[in-house]
Amino acid sequence: MNFIQQIRSKVGYYFLRKGIASLIRNKKLVNINSAGSVGILFELTDDSVYYAIQKYFQKFQEKKIKVKALGYASNKQVTNQFLPVLSFDFFDSNQLNWFYMPKATCVQDFVETDFDICINIASENVFPLKYIAGVSRSRLKVGAYGKEMPGLKYKELASIYDIMLLAEDNHDQIVFLNQIHEYLTILNPKENV
Repeated sequence: MNFIQQIRSKVGYYFLRKGIASLIRNKKLVNINSAGSVGILFELTDDSVYYAIQKYFQKFQEKKIKVKALGYASNKQVTNQFLPVLSFDFFDSNQLNWFYMPKATCVQDFVETDFDICINIASENVFPLKYIAGVSRSRLKVGAYGKEMPGLKYKELASIYDIMLLAEDNHDQIVFLNQIHEYLTILNPKENV
């Protein structure tokens, strides 16, 4: 990362911290089976991730749980393969401002939705999705952290997510989504976060 990119990234993180500090939300532990709404953030890398999330949606629809997914693609050609549908939206790197913060309308809609659970299945290195999770008003936020993460970066992620699960070195979003689902199924929400 060159000097200009480092400055852009630092300013983006500044705005993220500022957004988190001013955020008012009702934190609450929520079991996935008792949730009324779920938001899923993912990195659209290929069609396997897209179809895995569609399949995951079916579980929620069977239980009458509202679900919405928002995908980020660093490559516009990837988003052209998939059309946004009712509960799926996408944005790409052309819809980021100079500080890597997403500025698409679908992002604002996602952030303003008061989900019971917001799940970010992307790697902790995908800043636009981390930013969305950070400023989301969701009651419970879940995301990934890496094994060899420095303490300061871990602390930064802990300010975003209420629950963090360890991701493998070769982060597989589909495997991670299954792990999160399993964890949130056995979660016993007796106390608030």
